[in-house]
Amino acid sequence: MARDLKPKTKRMRNPVATRAKLLQATIELVSEKGEAAVSLKEAAHRAKVSRGVAYLHFDDREQLLNDAKSWISEGLQSGVKRFHTDASLHDRTFYTTRLVLTHPEATKLMLIAAMAGEDLEREHPLSKLVSGMLKALKENGKAWPDIDPEILTYIMFGSLASTVMLGARRNGENVDRLAERFSREWNRILQDGIFVSPSGPRSKNVKRRARKT
Repeated sequence: MARDLKPKTKRMRNPVATRAKLLQATIELVSEKGEAAVSLKEAAHRAKVSRGVAYLHFDDREQLLNDAKSWISEGLQSGVKRFHTDASLHDRTFYTTRLVLTHPEATKLMLIAAMAGEDLEREHPLSKLVSGMLKALKENGKAWPDIDPEILTYIMFGSLASTVMLGARRNGENVDRLAERFSREWNRILQDGIFVSPSGPRSKNVKRRARKT
């Protein structure tokens, strides 16, 4: 009897998903053990793929680390871009806060790089994006004309660290609720000290100085 020969179905592979798993594994390793603990072998083990597969995506650990940092920045950039200058202050703050609380490992890696002087220079895409948004708010009359966008960019990135620390101690609290609590208090600071609010309690002297600038 002739054998019924059926074409074998090839197992579909997803290189994009595999690469993302390796990058996520790298971020987790850095957050837990430090950058020195990262290797292609360890990342592959954490991502549950073979070391040979890892080498198909990255030449060495340096490329793996650099690509992981770029991956983080791209993710945060897309999150920030989601809210243009016409979005409410609450929506912009809430979304960014929730993004950090949901991806604490990624944010830690970015902050580690920034503190080591390896990231967030003036020409870094994420720095330029945040600084550009502040400048646009200033030019559109939604922020006080005497603000310093460059300095505020670093202050806002500093708030990421406080968000990460808060998330580490949330004790099971719902992420949306925690993001709402953080946004409410952070917006209180922004509204009174940076952004224009007709009902805000900013002092008359500061308002008068801002109008003269």
